[in-house]
Amino acid sequence: MKKPDKYSFFLLIILSAIWGSAFFNYKVTLESYDIFTLSGGRLFFAAIFLIVIYSFLLKKVDLRLLFSNKFYIFFLIGLINYVLPFSLIAFGMKGMSSGLAALLMSAGPFYAIIFGHIFTKDKFNKYKLFGSITGFLSIVVLVYDQVYLSKLTNIKSVLFVMSASLSYIIGGVLIEKNKKYSNETIASLSMIWGAIILFPLLFFELYKLDFSSVKFESTLSIIYLGIFSTAMAFMMRAKLIFDNGLVFMSQVSFLIPIFGLFFSWLFLNENFTFNMFYSLLLIILGLFILQKGYRKT
Repeated sequence: MKKPDKYSFFLLIILSAIWGSAFFNYKVTLESYDIFTLSGGRLFFAAIFLIVIYSFLLKKVDLRLLFSNKFYIFFLIGLINYVLPFSLIAFGMKGMSSGLAALLMSAGPFYAIIFGHIFTKDKFNKYKLFGSITGFLSIVVLVYDQVYLSKLTNIKSVLFVMSASLSYIIGGVLIEKNKKYSNETIASLSMIWGAIILFPLLFFELYKLDFSSVKFESTLSIIYLGIFSTAMAFMMRAKLIFDNGLVFMSQVSFLIPIFGLFFSWLFLNENFTFNMFYSLLLIILGLFILQKGYRKT
C-alpha cells in the first residue's frame, strides 16, 4: 500500500463522477424494467465487456479460475460486492429521489473505518475517526429531514440504500484480502459470478416483460450502468484498494453525492433542499478531516 498521489486522487474523482451518474440512471431504468432485470442486466453487460477486454483481447484473465477450487472467492465477491448492493439500491430508490440515494451512500467511510481497522492493515487515527463520524452525521440530518419532516421517503428505503453501502465495504475487505489475484481477475470473475447468480431471476422477469412498453432511454441507461458504472468503475475501485487501501477508496462516498445531486438536478429536475445542502457541507467537512488523517499516518 502506498501514500495516495495526484493520480490516485484523479482516479477517485473520475470514479465518483461515474458512480454519481449511476443514481439518475437507476431512476430512468426503473421506468421500464424491474429491480432484478436492472441488477442482472447491469452485471450481464459488465461481465461481457470485461470478458472481451481482459480474456480475449488482452489475455489477462484466465477464465478457468471461474470453476477452480478457489471459485468461492469470486462467488462471494460477486454476491456481496455486486448482487446485494445493486439490488438493495434499486429497492431503496423505488421510494426516494436519486439525489437522496447518492447522499445516503456517504455512510461508506464510517463502515470502512471499522472494517478496515479490524480486518486490514489500514488502521485509523483520531482524524480518520472524526472525519468519518462527521460524514455519518450528514446521514442523521438527511434521515430526519426526508423521513420525519418532509416525509418524502420512508425508513425502509433508507435502510435498503445504507445496507448497500455496508455491503460495498464488506466486499472491499474481501477484495483487499485477495491481493494475490490481479484486479482484472477479481473484477471479471466476480462480475461473471454475479451475473450467474442473478440469471434465473433475470430470465424470468424478461420472459414476462412487455417489450412494447420499454423506453429506449431505459435500455441505454442499463447498458451505461453495466459498462461504465460497473465494469470500468469497479476496475478503478479495485486498483484504488490495491494501491491505497480500503479507507482511502471509501472516500469516493464523500464525493458521489456532489455528482449525484448535480446529475439528478440536470437530468431529472429534482429539488435540492436546504437540509440536503447542509448535509453536503458536513460530507465535505468530513472529507477534509479525513485527509488530515492520511497526512498523519
